[in-house]
Amino acid sequence: MSQKIPYQIIFYIFFLVVLFFGVYIRFDDTRIWEQNSAFFFYKGEPLYSEYDSFYFARYALDMKEGLFKSGEIDNFRFYPDNSSQAKLNDKESFAAKYSYSGHLISYIFYLLSEITGKSVAWLTYWLIPFMAVTVAIPLFFYFNTLGLPWAGLLGGLIALSAPMYLGRTGLMRLDHDVFNLTLPFLIAFFFYQFFQSRSLRGKTIWIALSSVTLIFYQLWYAHSNLNFVLILSFLFAYFWDYLKGLIFKREVKKPFSRQDILFLGILLIPQLWYIWAGPYYLYLQVKTLVFNLKNPTSADILFKDFPNIFMSISELQKMNFWEVLAAVIFNKFLGVLGLVGAFVLFVFHFRSLIFLFPFFVIGLLSFISGARFAMYLAPFIGLGLGYLVHFLFEKALPYLDIYKEEFKQRLVTTSVGILIFISALIAQREALGLLSTPKIFSPLVRDMEWIRINTPKNAIVFSWWDYGYAYQLYARRAVFHDGGSQGSPKTYLIARALSTSDPREGWLLTSFISNYGLSGLAKILKEGKTAKEVVEEIKKGKYTKSIKDPIYWVFTDDLISKFGWIYYFGSYDFDKREGIFGKIIAPTCKIIASNLIQCPELQDAIIDLNNGIISVKNASVPLKNFYYYDGKTLTEKKFFEQGYTIEIVKTASNQTGLFLVEPPADNSLFNQMFLLRKYDPKYFELVYDDFPHAVIYRVKPE
Repeated sequence: MSQKIPYQIIFYIFFLVVLFFGVYIRFDDTRIWEQNSAFFFYKGEPLYSEYDSFYFARYALDMKEGLFKSGEIDNFRFYPDNSSQAKLNDKESFAAKYSYSGHLISYIFYLLSEITGKSVAWLTYWLIPFMAVTVAIPLFFYFNTLGLPWAGLLGGLIALSAPMYLGRTGLMRLDHDVFNLTLPFLIAFFFYQFFQSRSLRGKTIWIALSSVTLIFYQLWYAHSNLNFVLILSFLFAYFWDYLKGLIFKREVKKPFSRQDILFLGILLIPQLWYIWAGPYYLYLQVKTLVFNLKNPTSADILFKDFPNIFMSISELQKMNFWEVLAAVIFNKFLGVLGLVGAFVLFVFHFRSLIFLFPFFVIGLLSFISGARFAMYLAPFIGLGLGYLVHFLFEKALPYLDIYKEEFKQRLVTTSVGILIFISALIAQREALGLLSTPKIFSPLVRDMEWIRINTPKNAIVFSWWDYGYAYQLYARRAVFHDGGSQGSPKTYLIARALSTSDPREGWLLTSFISNYGLSGLAKILKEGKTAKEVVEEIKKGKYTKSIKDPIYWVFTDDLISKFGWIYYFGSYDFDKREGIFGKIIAPTCKIIASNLIQCPELQDAIIDLNNGIISVKNASVPLKNFYYYDGKTLTEKKFFEQGYTIEIVKTASNQTGLFLVEPPADNSLFNQMFLLRKYDPKYFELVYDDFPHAVIYRVKPE
């Protein structure tokens, strides 16, 4: 015992290093936050660094204000389909409802805010980095119990510093992901301890801990399919002897007993309220993610002619082999070793790790299904890398009659383990270069607060979906779509309104969306009309109605970089089934002579505002229009019938921005109303101008 304790201390020291490193690479960003406090903080509070964080923070605020009532409709989301009447059919409705399941993080931070008197924002700032590193705890203790401490240590190290996981658990990121690895690994560890325990008391404690943690996991993430695979793996291990008896027609030595009923009752009965849906959702996910087969829903069939909005979302895009590894580990060689080691690990320890195997499979989906699953692959790359040390010096070489002595095994395994650990630590130090910054800066939060103060409480924000949750939190106003409802034809109609060059069409589309919504659109389509026909009828004014609730078009600076996709969807051709990417470029340029502008970012292009020519190397490109907006007056100069449009715009702080707009996007309402403040007062009223942060128009009701 006296010799074993010092040996184990080594692993606990490295375990503390893993935890410290995971916390450090997250809090290291605070230096940049303090240096940019004018933009990263608003009224003394840090701003969130991820879109979904606005959602969870808003739920915590709703709880504080007494608006959150489980089972009731969330009136901030998906206007005008946020009512009990908004239905696709008798079984399917569009309205989102409040629920504690899946939103436990909001409730926890709400309670902590009430207890401590600290804001949810500051609690997020200080707690998330510590919550994010908890995944290393069950990993270390699980594999240390298995006698594979280097696997547990490196599994935690790679998991905490993997670019994908770090990006999803960085500073000010209030989201599920801080426990989405911790909880399944913890449950798996409890399962393993249950089978290792030899006493009734011990087994009862471990199965009770497993059951409680499963409930917590469901309330935390609300993915019953993941809970189901955990329980299924437990049942597989529990009935393994019975299964062998059936398969090999052997007599089962251990009959089913009262203890079996006790253990299974403790585990399964508390899960009955949700687990019944697990097999169905698991079936759907396997069918969709593994075999790329999807049964279209009623909504999919009805709205099939509208463009697929999800093609514009980066985390859903597939990655090649090396891109997947780069999302997990910074050294490709270590990444390949770790992946190989992970397969070897499961070959030799499958019985002990059966509870983790489903999540290894989820991680492997990164190679075939999408970037979001790389987070699940990260710990297994680390586990595999660490396991190779054990495998080589405790299995492979002793098999060859080398290092058979326990002392030599321990000495060499420890030495090589330290070397590999330090190598991985050095490789993963590049995580310090990944910076978590706010998704929305203080000037725009101020503008959203202006909406809250200066618009009616029933006002609706008409804008692109990315900041939908932020409007709900800071402006406290309902939106047409957000990060959880952007996949419907409503997004296409909004994109169309922003992309058209006709203010009347923009108003008609706004009228249709606000009066009919998705449920109204569904009713029209059920009459036999095609998507193209409905859009043409909207443009002709067939569905014109007065706008009942006050609608505000809100343009924000982030939309300039997103305009390519907005215009693509807005210009979508239903016959060709494709759109046109709209180009608005904001290069850094400098004045080199009177009416001559040089743009290094555009291959040192020279813009001649006298002759209307852009000279790039040996080529010349014509200019169509030149606009200059000084904050009050718009000056226009026409050159040729075709070509680019150059726009120079001054901000309220007297800064100057240059925009290069490619036709036909230059005629879009987005460009005209946002960049140039050029609008038709018959349909819109400019009520707030804080360009480039936000420009807000009130839509005329008639």
